[in-house]
Amino acid sequence: MRPVPSVLDLVSRRLALPKSRSGLIETERVLAFVRLVLALSSLLVLRLKPDEVFPFHWALGLTLVYSAHALALLVLFWPRQQVSSRTAFLVHAVDVLWPAIISLFAAGTGGPFFLFYIFALLSAALRWGMRETALTTVALVAERAIDAVALARVPWLQFLGEPSASAFVLQTAYLLIFAFLIGYIAEAEKRGAAEAFSISRLSAKVRVEAGMKGTIQIVMQEMLKLFGGRELLVITRESQAQLVMLWRAELRDEGTVFTWRQLDETEQQEYLCVMGEDSAGAAWRDRSTSSFMTLDKNGSRTSGQQCYLAARFVAEHPFRVLLACAISAAPDVSARLLLFEPRLGGRPETQLRFLQDLANLVAPSVYNVYLLRRLRSRAAAVERARVSRELHDGVVQSLHAIAFRLYALRTRASSSADEREQELIEVQQLVQNEAANVRDLIHQLEPIEFDPRHLVEFLSGMVTRYRQDTGIGAQFVCDSPEVSLPPTTCREIAGIVREALANVRRHSGAQHTLVRLTRQHGGWMLIVEDDGRGFEFSGRFTQAQLEENRRGPLVIQQRVRALDGELTIVSKAGHGARLEIKIPDFARASIA
Repeated sequence: MRPVPSVLDLVSRRLALPKSRSGLIETERVLAFVRLVLALSSLLVLRLKPDEVFPFHWALGLTLVYSAHALALLVLFWPRQQVSSRTAFLVHAVDVLWPAIISLFAAGTGGPFFLFYIFALLSAALRWGMRETALTTVALVAERAIDAVALARVPWLQFLGEPSASAFVLQTAYLLIFAFLIGYIAEAEKRGAAEAFSISRLSAKVRVEAGMKGTIQIVMQEMLKLFGGRELLVITRESQAQLVMLWRAELRDEGTVFTWRQLDETEQQEYLCVMGEDSAGAAWRDRSTSSFMTLDKNGSRTSGQQCYLAARFVAEHPFRVLLACAISAAPDVSARLLLFEPRLGGRPETQLRFLQDLANLVAPSVYNVYLLRRLRSRAAAVERARVSRELHDGVVQSLHAIAFRLYALRTRASSSADEREQELIEVQQLVQNEAANVRDLIHQLEPIEFDPRHLVEFLSGMVTRYRQDTGIGAQFVCDSPEVSLPPTTCREIAGIVREALANVRRHSGAQHTLVRLTRQHGGWMLIVEDDGRGFEFSGRFTQAQLEENRRGPLVIQQRVRALDGELTIVSKAGHGARLEIKIPDFARASIA
């Protein structure tokens, strides 16, 4: 069972979560309703006990004004879908000032207007949290002091009565007690809700289509933002493959930088911190190699145990605060998280405890992506092996047919030299075509795996290899050295270019082809054009027209549809073809 939140946690900065105006309007609606009920209750008390306030008519008039104010706020907030933080602050300022005015007419905690002080504290706690409730308490106590001074020093207010020191002390004590209890409960609830929301939000970032690397990148970036940390390291170990990987997300001036690499045996000793048998998390301070605190798997402190860092690691990664936790996602896969300089989420112990919870809850989802990707890789390998066998058998049959044709040519005595030369040329062309077809099919079966941030280099290399393999004058042009698109989009673009180039070699008879990737307003434009035969149709056709008439390259159409892009084909029989693909600029921030 998790310990009760500490007061030190409640006064520290909460986790970094996006602010929601729609959530704030719900709070304002509740407060507007309670405010109106409080105003009407005050009118009822004045009606039943008019002798408890003096002068009565002044108190009644001010209460009516406040009731109108409460009703106006309820009418204003009820139909709205959101409210700004500035509006909420102004409304709260009125809630804080109102008790100072109305309490002049009824002193003491038993008066009908003391609840307005409590309402101001409640509104601060519901809107914000512990710190704002404390500031509101200071303002309310200052108001009581100003009221007391005004009653004692201002001549035209002395008819309201002399200020009571005992009433002031009693009210102040009540306010402090109520403020602490209300603020503590509200802050604890908000922090719990923030933690639950952050876990669900981070779990939702885990997507199979992003791939393993893309998933780890997104999760690490979100965790770094959540804690306000400087750097996050994840060391993963696969026992079967004896593979240890280092994944790193670091916050810099230009944004979050994400890298990964495999660790050799020497580096493994440096990065894999030594943990005790019962320890699942640890915290270090001020570049110390030994931890000042350790937690077990249940998040409870362990006594008499320490975790240790390599001196070389501390020298290469200096820190003021470092948190580390161990994760065992499966028997064959384990990981360790190292978070540097977390600024949000409470004390180091609370931060480490939540880091453990967060990592252990998100790890199964990431592991599922890992399993699915591994299963897909195995299935793809099996499929490639099957297709390779089929191609091999087909190639063998084709070679046998060519061999028989050559044999017939060699034994045919009646053929002339010109006929034999022509026959040999045709056989040679068949062999070349068959070899090219086989090579193309094998290349298409290979998975497209590359770092999405290096899309330009990958496409350039693909076009260069295509030119060398086919002899077609292929060229790649890009007006931007860096393309920031989601990993799935980058892989689809690479697949489109590969399919388009294969179609040019198979069907167009082109001598030259050009692949161009350019930046356009709201997205990118991918163009593939050649000087070959073109399609069997002429003109300019959109994707909708191509699908309606069942024309054009089907595989490319499917890939463009997966991108939510737009395909246009310009073709002129005998004069080549041009493919134009508009790619929307989705989620550029998904790649650091």
